[in-house]
Amino acid sequence: MLAGGIGAGALIALPDPLLALRGDKPPARSPSPVAPDSQYVLLYGMPESMPFSGGSVAWAPYPEPRPRGPFPASRTRERLVAKPVADKIASTPVLSHDRTTVALVTVHTAAAGAKVTLALVDAATALISKQGSLTITDIRKGANILATPVFAPGTPTIALVLAITEPTGRRQARKVEAHTGRTVPMHAVTWTSHHALAYFDRHSGKFTGPFHLDNAPSLALTSAAANSSDLFVWTTKEPQPAKTRPQPPPLPWVSVFPLGAGQARASVPSPAPWPAGEPVVTLSTGEVGRLVNGRAVQVSSARTGEVTQTVIQPLNVTRAKPSAVTMEARQDGTVFLTKPGVGQAVVADPAEEFRIKAKVSYPVPATPLGAPWSKAVLSPEGDTLYVLGGAKAGGISAYDVATGKLARSYSYGRKYNGLYQLPSGVLLTISPQNPRLEFFSPHLSPLGTAATDLHISAVF
Repeated sequence: MLAGGIGAGALIALPDPLLALRGDKPPARSPSPVAPDSQYVLLYGMPESMPFSGGSVAWAPYPEPRPRGPFPASRTRERLVAKPVADKIASTPVLSHDRTTVALVTVHTAAAGAKVTLALVDAATALISKQGSLTITDIRKGANILATPVFAPGTPTIALVLAITEPTGRRQARKVEAHTGRTVPMHAVTWTSHHALAYFDRHSGKFTGPFHLDNAPSLALTSAAANSSDLFVWTTKEPQPAKTRPQPPPLPWVSVFPLGAGQARASVPSPAPWPAGEPVVTLSTGEVGRLVNGRAVQVSSARTGEVTQTVIQPLNVTRAKPSAVTMEARQDGTVFLTKPGVGQAVVADPAEEFRIKAKVSYPVPATPLGAPWSKAVLSPEGDTLYVLGGAKAGGISAYDVATGKLARSYSYGRKYNGLYQLPSGVLLTISPQNPRLEFFSPHLSPLGTAATDLHISAVF
């Protein structure tokens, strides 16, 4: 499907294993949200056999939910091998707000510079629904490009935030070897990053841009989100050596770009920390929330970009052990936040200054940090919290959100490092060893397993 570029790989599921093995295309269906009876899952990660040079594509079917009872060992899934469809993805795939489309980006060297390709995969069919490319010219040889796709909800526009890092100075330098004291010559390179924006129209399949921003030297990492009219981008100036006395670290800035534009309508300082892939969501008000330091939500105004900050008190617990934190916008306008390192999950209302509407405490799981980032999920109805079991018991647990009490649990001693709920209601746990995938009904009845050589980072 795609080739070339940098970064990790994607695992894209195909609806029928036999079709995949024969190399046939899956049957076409009209674009729509994933049906409850869909029997495949989309995953993202890095293969064992290629830990640094790129990714591969595979698929993972999952079984029908069954009313109750254990899953016989004789019916467990065997390792399955699918035809590769994508590799060397230039950034983590991104799921659209309506969960119908996954965006994949690759970057590879072209005669005129670098070619960036965006492919949109229909989550219900695993087929490419639209694809487009643009060529970035006037960049130095050897430049690295990180590309982040951003869906603008309610519009056909997908923004592409590009971090372009170029070698700006090559020179000979001399270095003293510590163990011999000899001075040896070596090549030295200075790298400088700036950012560019491009916009893809899903109707026409064409790009607008790229628009290069005059913000070099900047740190390459950014955070980004969009509403139906604007793109929000957090960037940070690269710290410079102090000539006299030490200088304070630079503040990040959040810039608001009208969709399709390369000139910011507003650009204001944003409180620390520097952007580095922290959770960012579009709120029902059109404002954008950024979860920082695992305990506070910074909300950027949809009109001016001005930032206000609210501490989420149940998450405001400092622990020495690092923790994955997640934030998810829900259809009713609330947000769901989890901090597994302190065993807390909350539902908060941004319209009421993030008033806590529900809170559940649970034992800290064995792996509160690391990929996959999802350690706890809230059911679509909002009445059940599913979470990885505690460090001692392992397994998975279900809590009643209204009372905060444990409703049920399942464990046979195995400890998982990721948990997701699929559109059908089936629960999927991720393990570091094969079989990496285990499936459970919403009532925590085991349904089956599947093996893969992928180190899984996310599930779509």
